[in-house]
Amino acid sequence: MQRILVVEDDATFRETVREILRDMGYKVRGARSVRKAVKRLSNHKFDLILSDLEIGDGSGFEVIQIARQTRPEARVVLMSATADPDSIQAARDSGAAQFLPKPFGIRELIQTVEKLLNEPEPPPTEGE
Repeated sequence: MQRILVVEDDATFRETVREILRDMGYKVRGARSVRKAVKRLSNHKFDLILSDLEIGDGSGFEVIQIARQTRPEARVVLMSATADPDSIQAARDSGAAQFLPKPFGIRELIQTVEKLLNEPEPPPTEGE
């Protein structure tokens, strides 16, 4: 069973995303802070991480950095209501597999998750 970590400081939003993903058959854990995400990433294997860009005690960029150290095989999706071109480019530059602008619909969430969990990881580009 594939495992997903949802890092989001808005409890209602976090629980809604968790329930949708559980209903799809995934094992889903939540984290309300970067500190909690670090603990979860240290203790569990995740195939996919969905993280808000702005978290109370840090940022989604920190989550990506920690994930690269502890779970380099996991893909990370950054979510944010700030979907300006600079934020999207910064997410790509930091190693996010995808940027999901908030608010997003259930269909968009499902398509993103299924695409990232079912497609093979792209080969590294030259120079990596």
